[in-house]
Amino acid sequence: MENSNATTTPRHDATPPPPRPFSHRFCDPDFAPSRRVYLKAIVLGCCAVVLSVWAVFPIYWGSLWRTPQRKLKGWVVDFDGGIIGQAVVRDLTGPTAATLPLGVAFKAVNASQLPGGVADMRNVVVEQHTWVAVTINPGASDRLASSVASPNATYNGSEAMTFWAAEARNENA
Repeated sequence: MENSNATTTPRHDATPPPPRPFSHRFCDPDFAPSRRVYLKAIVLGCCAVVLSVWAVFPIYWGSLWRTPQRKLKGWVVDFDGGIIGQAVVRDLTGPTAATLPLGVAFKAVNASQLPGGVADMRNVVVEQHTWVAVTINPGASDRLASSVASPNATYNGSEAMTFWAAEARNENA
């Protein structure tokens, strides 16, 4: 039988209760070793990134400071034949176009050279016959004139012209 007069003594080998969540702060002395390792890694990592940026970017920017060396070739094709096509061809190929800072020297190309119409322009650009092309789509002037004469909510002015470009080419090639 058990002795009912026996007193219970507290156990001293029990683990302390875990701290409450969010009860410590970044500057607590208990975290000094962890904080030192963390800050060292962050500061050294930032310094490495800054040094690599200053080591590599000047070389990259220096290689691009005079590109392109010449104006790229561009075509303007008027499939419309109306007032819009004439105005765009005149503005991109006329004497005032040389003063524009476009980086592209446009040349007017006759629509008869592309028997497939606007659809052939994709192949012309992909096959590297020209860098960029502006096509004035068939009927652009007629659609604009009819929309001005009787306002039409379905008229979409962005369908008047199409701009084609090969962006993955090297302009020095």
